[in-house]
Amino acid sequence: MIIRTWRAIAANQQVVDTYGAHLARNTFQEMKKLDGHIGASMSAKQIGEKYEILFMSYWRDMDAVRQFARRDDIHEAVVKESTQKLLDSFDPKVEYFEVQVSSGSILEQVASQAG
Repeated sequence: MIIRTWRAIAANQQVVDTYGAHLARNTFQEMKKLDGHIGASMSAKQIGEKYEILFMSYWRDMDAVRQFARRDDIHEAVVKESTQKLLDSFDPKVEYFEVQVSSGSILEQVASQAG
């Protein structure tokens, strides 16, 4: 399983809530339709007056990631212009991690998709 991570900075909790609602309503729904997509999450933590956002998506393999990235450079972040305007800053690149060991529901989801 591959984890794709990306970080951004939001000015306040309202921006975090707005972005989270957008993800749930749009991006996560689009991702569900892609073969090999396992799930996604957005987490946030307050840092001073701002909030750091961590976006993580879970994929069966790198071929599945490429369906979402839709770019020659799959390390380039996919950030719509409307999202760019909403956030104070964001990483232009994403990172990938290959899961070596896991437990709980994520492992169960991967096993059910592989079978």
